[in-house]
Amino acid sequence: MTERGTYTTTNANGARRRALVKRVRAEESTCALCDKPVNPTITVQHGQHGSKCPTRDCTGCVPHPMRGEVDEDIPRSRGGSPYDRENCHLMHRKCNQYKGNLTLAEARAKLATTTTTHRVVICSPIW
Repeated sequence: MTERGTYTTTNANGARRRALVKRVRAEESTCALCDKPVNPTITVQHGQHGSKCPTRDCTGCVPHPMRGEVDEDIPRSRGGSPYDRENCHLMHRKCNQYKGNLTLAEARAKLATTTTTHRVVICSPIW
């Protein structure tokens, strides 16, 4: 609840979301965007500390870019449900950040165009 007594929609049912995340991690092992395996043991970059790290004695607190995260196919900001199993998939953190506010289909199309488009640089014979 917020200070005014109303429920926030993003974290209104944390237990349900945590259960769904656990289920997705158990059922999936590859990234929904790049189709590469997700290592479930990777969590943080050891020795890397964020700007808000309270102590430098920790082993690392910066999230690893290849750690697994559960993401929605249709983002919450576009009306997707964070509790629907068919809408949630496992992704690498960097793939999730690349996807951003796009749907999974839009992100795959964007990824396909960026990987197949090559710039051809023609050198001048003068150089």
